[in-house]
Amino acid sequence: MRRTMLALLVSCLPVLPLAGQFEGTIHMKIPAQAGAGEDMLVKIAVKGDMQAMLMQMPASAGPMAGMEMRTIIDSKTNTATVLIPLPPGMPAMGGMANAKGIKSVTDLSQISIDLGAGNGKSEIKKLGTKQTIAGLACDDYEITQPNAPITRACITRDIGRFVFPGQGGMLGRGGSPPPGWAKAFGKDPGFPLKVWNADGGTVMEITAVDKRPVGASAFEIPEGYVDMSGMMRGRGGF
Repeated sequence: MRRTMLALLVSCLPVLPLAGQFEGTIHMKIPAQAGAGEDMLVKIAVKGDMQAMLMQMPASAGPMAGMEMRTIIDSKTNTATVLIPLPPGMPAMGGMANAKGIKSVTDLSQISIDLGAGNGKSEIKKLGTKQTIAGLACDDYEITQPNAPITRACITRDIGRFVFPGQGGMLGRGGSPPPGWAKAFGKDPGFPLKVWNADGGTVMEITAVDKRPVGASAFEIPEGYVDMSGMMRGRGGF
């Protein structure tokens, strides 16, 4: 269940690229923690003002295992559309005959990031070392928060800005606040190619960056998805 909730949270983490700066597909791996569950593999397609995050649900997701969740970010309209497919048999049970999935549209301008939330204000220090990860150069930083373990990240300025816009997304406003490494950079352009703990354990890592053009279909909303935006907001979601 914890892995399923984490998967839902990750699906709502948009990457807001600088317009016209980058087009391609970013491949991300989020390792299983303490040997529990499976690694999560995420693809982030970026094209102009559009971005789509695609994630295959792990085996621990039960009836949703193997299904693909997608979040489409449109920076022109400043909206995020989360698409969640429905397992076979679930539409009828929910009274949504013939529905292929559900969608929730969020106005990102209504979401604020409190950089002092959570365990305290993050502090970031450039370490003076560099790495090359997935073919991109990045600078190492150390991120500290009161009452939290030290985290390190290697940041590139070449593929846009990584943003943690909400505190739980579709999981509700009462979800976990952004971790220190996600909010430390504020509005500065920067994308983490790797994040790891002081003991060397990897939190997330970019495994490949494909700079080939991205097809428009990656950002299209398929037919058969029922709009549940109002219900999600009513339950404390976006």
